Amino acid sequence: MTKRLTFSSPEAHRVYQRDERNRADITFSVQLPDQVKGRVEARISAGAWRTLGLANEPVFEGVMEAVPVGEHSLYVRVLASDNKELLAEGEIGPVFVGDLWIIAGQSNAEGCGKLIDIEEPQTGVSCFYMGDRWDLAVEPLCWVFESPDPIHWMHIPEGASVSEERLKEYAAAHRRDRVQGAGFGIPFGKMLLQHTGIPVGLLMVAHGGTSMSQWSDELADEGGHSLYGAMLRVIQASGGKVKGCLWYQGESDADESVVGLYYDRMIQWVASLRRDLGDPELPFIYAQIATVMNWGSEAAWNRIQDEQLRLESKLGRAALVPTIDSVLADAIHPDASSLRDIGHRMAWAALRLVHDRPLNQTGPRLAYAAWNGERTELTLTFTGVNGRLRPVERAFAFQVTNGEHVLPLTAHLDAEGHHIVLRLEQSAPESCELRHGRGINPTVNVRDELGIPLPVFGPLPV
Repeated sequence: MTKRLTFSSPEAHRVYQRDERNRADITFSVQLPDQVKGRVEARISAGAWRTLGLANEPVFEGVMEAVPVGEHSLYVRVLASDNKELLAEGEIGPVFVGDLWIIAGQSNAEGCGKLIDIEEPQTGVSCFYMGDRWDLAVEPLCWVFESPDPIHWMHIPEGASVSEERLKEYAAAHRRDRVQGAGFGIPFGKMLLQHTGIPVGLLMVAHGGTSMSQWSDELADEGGHSLYGAMLRVIQASGGKVKGCLWYQGESDADESVVGLYYDRMIQWVASLRRDLGDPELPFIYAQIATVMNWGSEAAWNRIQDEQLRLESKLGRAALVPTIDSVLADAIHPDASSLRDIGHRMAWAALRLVHDRPLNQTGPRLAYAAWNGERTELTLTFTGVNGRLRPVERAFAFQVTNGEHVLPLTAHLDAEGHHIVLRLEQSAPESCELRHGRGINPTVNVRDELGIPLPVFGPLPV
């Protein structure tokens, strides 16, 4: 009677990062039944059997080299050395060769949409969950109490001294009581899979309420007691290579005491990530922080948003994703539908940065602003527009200011859908500034045909 092999690895739904040849080596480990010894053969899906060696110990470890991109099942069998008698066999699947993407940042990277009408899972979009386990990506993706890294559960009253039994109780309660947790990861992965056929693995390392000082790369030596160190450990545990990083963070730094450090901290953080992963061109796709119902400093909130936009031209292979049109699930977190849109926008950015899809533009970005001779009309010209700007009767959220004085104006889209014209009630002084999306919860309605909104920006001198 043929016996069954037990796989220690890989887990079903694991994604291996493809190389430049669109292939990856799939490693595996099987436990052999008692008294089973012989020749080990393996194959991928319907491929040819490959002889990998002799099994003389209870555990056999092997490698299937150069497996192509796609979904696969791994079959392993043991044959008697002196004949072709089948002694044991087993299979594991699906396993994938595709792309791994880090999901990092704070709560909006975790996902805080209500778990109602959430994105359906799809085979080919997997998650490496915080319990160091691969599985089909299903909302919610983030389970902080299941992480082996203490940084993710040191906020509980017991802190690092919590017992293993008590931590399991926290994890069980989290599983039982959770009502929020939908995010952008699954919509991102499904959109990429749809357009490229390349499977996606999501590495969840985000943690709510965290600031850039907590994410500092200078804490890497603390390992799992730091966010950066825990992230590097997860990357190594999932193979050591990733395709890119999805980042949503900045709310915790919208504070007058630290906001002035944000721009330089982000530049250093991205540079450190690329250095530590050995990829100076690692794609970095990040969200501009969205609306909020109440915040201590509107000025600091808007400064973070403006500096995030300025970072787009500074970070190299990077793309900002606007979120200013989000609908909130609570006082600060975009709802599940808005996070779905954000995931799609991140996927469009990935198609442009990684997959060289030239038809995907950044979305509207202000190129320049020009006054008429009387300084009563300011015409805004944009780059990155997908198609044209969507028609609106009146464009909202634009301001021209002189010092603290806001100049009365109306804003309209031109007939061709390529320009916004701001018409002032009187001539503007020589020293003015232009803003879009000022405040913490502005009304915005300028979008291109792909639905990507004009980001928050300003103040800019005009």
